[in-house]
Amino acid sequence: MRHPSLLVSATAIVLLLVVATAPAASPEAGTTVKVELGLKASNGLRAQLETADDGTVTLGLRSKDRQVSYEVKGEVTEEGLKVRFGRLGLIDVAFTPTRTLSSTEPSEGCTGAPRTLREGTFTGTIDFTGERNYVRIEASQAEGSMSVISQWQCPEEPAPFTSTARPLALSSRSEEKAASLLAFGRRCNCYFAAGAHFGKRKARSVFLGLRAERREGMEIVRAIAAHAGASAFVFDHAAGTATVRPPRPFRGQATFKRRSGDRPLWRSTIRMPFLGAAPINPQGLDFSVSLDPEYYFD
Repeated sequence: MRHPSLLVSATAIVLLLVVATAPAASPEAGTTVKVELGLKASNGLRAQLETADDGTVTLGLRSKDRQVSYEVKGEVTEEGLKVRFGRLGLIDVAFTPTRTLSSTEPSEGCTGAPRTLREGTFTGTIDFTGERNYVRIEASQAEGSMSVISQWQCPEEPAPFTSTARPLALSSRSEEKAASLLAFGRRCNCYFAAGAHFGKRKARSVFLGLRAERREGMEIVRAIAAHAGASAFVFDHAAGTATVRPPRPFRGQATFKRRSGDRPLWRSTIRMPFLGAAPINPQGLDFSVSLDPEYYFD
């Protein structure tokens, strides 16, 4: 079972604040194929490839405190997978099953092929080089799994349930001693976010750096995260001031001061060193900055 992390929270903020929410599509007739594939990456990074019901392929790379995800449309069938990540690389592999983990026959009165989950080997071309050569993935095969979900025809089957997709929820607990600082740059489509919370047992602060971009048909999200004690985020809501000193992988510090009838005074020397991209300092007239008396992170 996977456990949430600060980087998961970072991606959630991107989905919540950058990407518009769209209605979820109802299943179409036919067969849905989903693939999960573990890949070996250079420089100590972990790589995972997953596909969605609509054929979207996501390649995620992460270290302890940084993460990049690439999302693009691909071709996913029971025979294998083919996806091109622009000029960064190509994964074109055929699937050979080695073990069936589960096989479910249609319910009584229904017709259709069994729904299966199988482990196996994906063989072919696996070639990916990250921007600025931050990672290299090259192999002729990899181990993974394939889920094949066929649509069953059932008599008097009720209409499928559909719902409107909702953004990922973050904790928004009002606390007597809590704060969140958000700095958003429209030009770079990036965020610097910080949160501080004084709980009953201990005080803590969280720092997130985010950048979302579109390139060659890909949606790319880069994130970094760190946590520290309360002294790294000092705030005074009555005075409308805050000072943040995030730990590594961030560098630098920043100060915030609310001004009546004018833009807040925001001074930053912070550097956000994303994987595969130049560091960003969330500073300048392009950035909108706010200080809120709530803690938005879990």
